[in-house]
Amino acid sequence: MPIEMSSRRAFGMAIGAGALLHALVSFPNHYLFRTYALDLGLYTNTAWQYLHGRIPDGRMFQEVPSLMLADHFDLYLPLFSPLLLLFGSWSLLLVQWAFIIVGAIGVRALLLTLGQDRRHALCGAMLLLLFFGTFGASAYDYHSNVVAAMALPWFLVALVRGRGGLAVALFVFMLIAKENMGLWTGVVALVFSFSRWLSAGMRRCARVLGVAGLAWSFVVIMVIMPALTHDGRYAHFDYSLIAGLLSPAEGQAHTTLIDLFAALFTAPAGVPDGTAIKLEFWGIMLLAGGWALIARPAWGLMALPLVAQKMWHDEPSKWAVFGQYNIEFAPLIAVAVPLALSRWMKDSPRSWPLWLATIATACCTVRTMDNTVAYHDRSRIRFYKAAHYQRDHDVDLARRVIGTIPAELSISAQSPAVPHLALRERLYQFPIIRDADMILLLPQEGSYPLDTATYRHLTDSLADAPDWRVVVRDPAVILLNRVR
Repeated sequence: MPIEMSSRRAFGMAIGAGALLHALVSFPNHYLFRTYALDLGLYTNTAWQYLHGRIPDGRMFQEVPSLMLADHFDLYLPLFSPLLLLFGSWSLLLVQWAFIIVGAIGVRALLLTLGQDRRHALCGAMLLLLFFGTFGASAYDYHSNVVAAMALPWFLVALVRGRGGLAVALFVFMLIAKENMGLWTGVVALVFSFSRWLSAGMRRCARVLGVAGLAWSFVVIMVIMPALTHDGRYAHFDYSLIAGLLSPAEGQAHTTLIDLFAALFTAPAGVPDGTAIKLEFWGIMLLAGGWALIARPAWGLMALPLVAQKMWHDEPSKWAVFGQYNIEFAPLIAVAVPLALSRWMKDSPRSWPLWLATIATACCTVRTMDNTVAYHDRSRIRFYKAAHYQRDHDVDLARRVIGTIPAELSISAQSPAVPHLALRERLYQFPIIRDADMILLLPQEGSYPLDTATYRHLTDSLADAPDWRVVVRDPAVILLNRVR
């Protein structure tokens, strides 16, 4: 068999296996009510609002609603909204899954464009598919930064091949995913502009794009988004360390550069297991391929904005190895590892270093699925366990009840039911009720955003209230209809 045909077959098998594994992680979660109001339900309903010519706000989950663009400046949702006509509540999950595959293909294309052989290109694609951050993103609803991250290899391919128009289009595509994407992609473009692989014209193009990306994020975060809110503030600046560095408030300790460096590895006092969470991330990241970001420093520089945004954040869940907060590292590591190994192997016919790197990445991913310092719902991601495909309560009954609710009615629903009800004009995450015609509760699911005692008290009082009539009452589902 010719070598080229054999390598193409191996790549096709790797892509097929990766597509299957990520489908097994993502899609059963939605079917079994392990997707939630925040974020799949909110984003799907926002896309539905765009599809019907409306300007969406955050009334689904906010007591005082602001425009959705004030929460995240995400322009993918109007772009993807026509898919709702074909795929309904599954649309955004399908988009995310497809782009992960597209990203793996892009990594292979980039490595081949950079002069790597097919073995290294195949290794890169497999690393992206097996990386713990990629599986984490598949397991936790839909997020537009996943789509943007998967476009990055194609942007770099366009630069190397001298296709300036396509590079600009792809860069803009990445920027519109979220307000902070320019803080990362701008740095990537600036660092890559010094690459030996680019022509003089493409270097200038990359530098202009890099500056434009940084400027875009600063203007959107500091000017546009605050102007869209009711209080004139950007809602997601949860970085007290940076605030303490720039302009410490009265009674707040002044942050020094030493404090910023220390915060990369240690947590503030009073955060349970905080330092362990951060150190676990660094250990897993280095073993899963992060070592290559040190061996190839240019790619490490591209990762610095990601590290800063992750480790300086106030919320401990952002520091962890699970969720969608590691996806942007995936394309950088998937490219940097084969490039580093190529330099060390020096045209050696041996492939064992490539396989060793791939196996190490896969082992780290399984470790994040099975055992982490911070708690996460492992049933969402462990596709190799029966629990991933089962629930303890009757999800089929919940699905049948949801199927009886007319689309024109307004609904207040418990978080896991919201994504399945998202194709309607008025939808609220319980306990927000407002003008809801019906309330759908799933008593055996988690009570978020209420604590268990408050949830039970509120649901019992609603069931006994004279202005609500119980339509369905089952251990798994409660449906209430407003008495008019």
